[in-house]
Amino acid sequence: MRKPISTIIPTYNGLKLLEKNLPAVLAELKKGDELIIVDDAGSDNSPKWLKENFLKKTKQKGVELKIITNKKNLRFGESVNRGVEASAHDLIFLLNNDVSPHQGCVDALIKHFENEKENSKKDLFGVGSLEKEIKNGKVQYHGKNKLWFERGLFIHSKADDMKSGPTAWVIGGSGMFDKKKWLELGGFDHLFYPAYWEDIDLSFRAHHKGWRILFEQRAVVDHNHESTNKDVFGEEKLQAMSWRNSLKFTLKNGDLWQKLAFFLWQPYWILKRFYA
Repeated sequence: MRKPISTIIPTYNGLKLLEKNLPAVLAELKKGDELIIVDDAGSDNSPKWLKENFLKKTKQKGVELKIITNKKNLRFGESVNRGVEASAHDLIFLLNNDVSPHQGCVDALIKHFENEKENSKKDLFGVGSLEKEIKNGKVQYHGKNKLWFERGLFIHSKADDMKSGPTAWVIGGSGMFDKKKWLELGGFDHLFYPAYWEDIDLSFRAHHKGWRILFEQRAVVDHNHESTNKDVFGEEKLQAMSWRNSLKFTLKNGDLWQKLAFFLWQPYWILKRFYA
């Protein structure tokens, strides 16, 4: 029998997404697991719906449902951190509210941590899922990533293939992590509030600890990006946030020469961003 896990889902006015995706989430959980929903000060009565419509289903399956309600809007990173701190188990499974796991997803992720028993180093930090997205009528796959330094900035993209193996980072919306190592790192850094690059930063710091970060192609989730960030901020502001946090990431994590290159290349990036 596998180890129990704590599944954590942050949500902000995402009741429709919870209604849509929680049945698939619960189907992947087993007796002894817990499901933690962190409501980020939303106004759609998600906590009430959970208690009235979903609590009975979790009890029938032997899964403990915990509902955390933020008093003010903290956004993704801080909401996840709160969920991790409240979790009871050694493994945490992070999901966005717009993610629906396929059958066998959890078992495929847990297998890597169970194999740690045979690894004397105990150096596995996280394992990411294969994200399946339907965009413009075509199926796209994400989840395995690469990160490199170029012209004064860290640049990221999805990997050239989606085969199981090492990855630059685990996407925060569909990954499993070692809770003890997560807490040792301090979780998502508030520096990247309100969103973007916090999961890249977390895995980057884990890499520097010498911990392994993997991608598992058999752990499949549907992720059609229906979350509320775009509704709250708008596309233009989201792009600005991502750009700003990429600068913060380089200044935080770059070595001396990378930081020097950062300043030398700034005129190039300013011209490219605003006059391309």
